[in-house]
Amino acid sequence: MTTEQRTSDSDISAILAEKFVSFQGEGPLTGQRCAFVRFSRCNLTCGWCDTKYTWDWSQYKSVDVSARVPVADIVDWIHALSVDLVVITGGEPMLQLPAMTALTTGLDTSVRVQVETNGTKAPTFKLAERVDLWVVSPKLANSGVPYSRRIAPAALAALRSTSRAMFKFVVTDLVDFDEIGRLANEFDLAPVWVMPEGDTREKVLAGMNLIHGPAAERGWNVSTRLHTLVGAQ
Repeated sequence: MTTEQRTSDSDISAILAEKFVSFQGEGPLTGQRCAFVRFSRCNLTCGWCDTKYTWDWSQYKSVDVSARVPVADIVDWIHALSVDLVVITGGEPMLQLPAMTALTTGLDTSVRVQVETNGTKAPTFKLAERVDLWVVSPKLANSGVPYSRRIAPAALAALRSTSRAMFKFVVTDLVDFDEIGRLANEFDLAPVWVMPEGDTREKVLAGMNLIHGPAAERGWNVSTRLHTLVGAQ
């Protein structure tokens, strides 16, 4: 980061839930070592969410599970790790666009950036240009969230237009496949990845057994939840 960038971004902070080093457990980059930066706050309330500490204030106190951190400090932390992949996730990180932009543009260009988003918020041009991979996870009816809140056509179109997006759906039952197919056709979402819902090794393995055959028949990709299988963060 240049001195000019550091000065202009010095007053920008992000509300974080956590940051840590691990491996990517989902999607096309599964197994790669990376730095995770988990933004706090979300605009959806999925019933099966495994990171409710980023938004569910009926169960958690925000002051106990999140903190405001200068973006410059996050950039320094990432550079000190010597990782070549950063995964920005949430919650919904796109709710904090200024911090997202400052973070991604502050990183060395040798560091690849992956953003995990629910697809309800469109990126700015500057942010879109810096992100190497958008893992967009539109929520299905199985989330318990009304359609009007979980599906944002304009945001999906903006993310698709980056040509660096893939679309990952959380599956709880095979009936979800019909809804995925409708959304993929209506909004031209490709490539499609499907992933079993589950917060235990047993549930993930059962889900993989359930979805891999039907996914192959439709020409879709399958993602496991590697971090859940091995009990990692």
